[in-house]
Amino acid sequence: MAPVTTPARTVPEPDADSFEAIAPIQDEPGPSSRPPSRAIVEDKPTKHRTRTVVIIVVIAVVLAIAGLGYFYGPEYLVDPDKPGNATSPVEAVQEYLDALVAGDATTALRYSESQPGDDSTFTTDDFLTASMKANPITDVDVPDGQPASSPATIQATYTLNGQNIQAHFTVRKYGRLWRLDSAFLPLNVTELLQKGVPIEVNGVPVDPLSSKISLFPGVYTFSTSDVMLDLTQPDFTIEYPENPTIFRVGFTLSDDGISKIQQAAVSQLDACLSTKELLPDGCGFGFSGVSEGEIDPETITWTLPEDAPDMSTITPALDANSVTVALATIDIHVSFVGMTTDKQHLYSSDDSGFNTVRADFSDPDNIDITFHTV
Repeated sequence: MAPVTTPARTVPEPDADSFEAIAPIQDEPGPSSRPPSRAIVEDKPTKHRTRTVVIIVVIAVVLAIAGLGYFYGPEYLVDPDKPGNATSPVEAVQEYLDALVAGDATTALRYSESQPGDDSTFTTDDFLTASMKANPITDVDVPDGQPASSPATIQATYTLNGQNIQAHFTVRKYGRLWRLDSAFLPLNVTELLQKGVPIEVNGVPVDPLSSKISLFPGVYTFSTSDVMLDLTQPDFTIEYPENPTIFRVGFTLSDDGISKIQQAAVSQLDACLSTKELLPDGCGFGFSGVSEGEIDPETITWTLPEDAPDMSTITPALDANSVTVALATIDIHVSFVGMTTDKQHLYSSDDSGFNTVRADFSDPDNIDITFHTV
C-alpha cells in the first residue's frame, strides 16, 4: 500500500500588536502515528512595552529633577545666564548696580531676596529711569576676590550726587545663585503722612495710606501739591539699601499761602469794622461798658486809628500743632462809638483790640480768619 501524505499547512504569523494564542494544528486522520504538531509563537517586543519603557525613563528624570529642586532649592534648576541669576556674590552686586544705572528696576529686583510688596510705586522702570537721568550713579566699582561664603558682605564704590559712596551689600546663596538681602530701602513715612498733607516723591504721589515706601539708591525730593504749603529740607539721598537714611522734612507756608492768608485777613478785618454788634464774633474786639440804656445797633461804629499797622503785611507762620493753621502777630486798637436808643447816652472807647491773627486753611478756597488777644 502506498503511504498517505498529509498536505503541508501554512502557519500564520502572529500579529505584532497581539499575543492571541493559536490553537494546535491537528493532523488529518490517517495511519501516521506522528504526534500533533503545534505552531510556535515568537515572543517579539511590542509597542506597548516600548511605551512603558519611555514612560518609566521620563518619570525617573522628573523625579531626579524634583530631587535636585528639593535638596538645593528651585534656583538650582534656573539658567544662571538669565538676568537676575548670579553665581557669585560679586556678580550679584555688580549686575544689580548695572541694572540701576540702566534704569532697569525689574532686573534690579531679581537680585533681591526681599520685594517691595503691594506698593511698588517707586520701584518701577519709569520711576528709576527718571531718577537716574536726574542724578545718575556713575563710576561703579565692585572689586573681585571678595569673600564668597554665605552670607557675604560685598564692598562697592560709586559716585552719586557728586559724592563718593562707600557701600556694602549683604548677599546670600540660594542653591547655586546669590541674592542681595534687599535691593531697596523701606522708608518710613508714617509721621509725614499723618499730617494729612498730600506728599510726592520726585513728583510722584505717595499713597496716603502707606506706612513705608521702597526706594532704590538715589537722590530724592519730597514735595506737596497743597498750594498753601512748602516743605523744608525736602531733599535726601539713599546711598545704599543697608544705610539708615534719616530725613527731616518740615512744613512751612508757601508764598501763595502767605498771600492768601494776608488777603483773607484784610477782608475779615473790614467785615469786623463794619459790624453793628457790641461783641462781634471772632473779631477780637468789642464793647461791654454800657451802664445805662441800650445801645442802638445802627449807631455803632468801629474805626482804626490812622497809624494802625497794615493787615496786608502780616507774616503768618504755621501753628506748632497743625499744618492747616497759621498764626500772625499784629497790634491792633479799635475805637468804638455808640448811642443809646433813647438818644440820652453816647458811649465811646478806644481800649479794645487784638494782637493775634489765626487762619484756618483746611479749605484753601475758604480760609477762616479770627482775631484774638493772647
